[in-house]
Amino acid sequence: HSQTPTWLFRENYSGNGRFVNTATMDARLEFYVKSVMGHFYSGKYGSTLVYWDVCNETLHAQNSGWEAVYGSNKTNAVYVKKAFNYAYQVLEQYKLTNSVKLFYNDYNTYMEVNDVIKLVNYINQGKKVCA
Repeated sequence: HSQTPTWLFRENYSGNGRFVNTATMDARLEFYVKSVMGHFYSGKYGSTLVYWDVCNETLHAQNSGWEAVYGSNKTNAVYVKKAFNYAYQVLEQYKLTNSVKLFYNDYNTYMEVNDVIKLVNYINQGKKVCA
């Protein structure tokens, strides 16, 4: 998440603009996830992709654009759940829900194992989308 450019979260994609509202960011997130995954699965190498690191290092993000737009509740991060749901929709579209796994990735999880469990449980509320 720290590699996500600041302009992605701002009005008119300007590094100096105000932060967008959650509806705008939801649309950007959905477009990004579905475009990237769709690009690979519609190409000739799509069958080689069996794992997706959908969200990375949410628990360690500090002062990120994600927090500026969605708030700082790390174990119930709405944008993380949405990213997984968008990714799962792509798997449904390509009929890959049984052969491709979506996962959450972080570092130093031995110190935050309970928070990782809470986050994954939150992501999977309603439907298991995170392996």
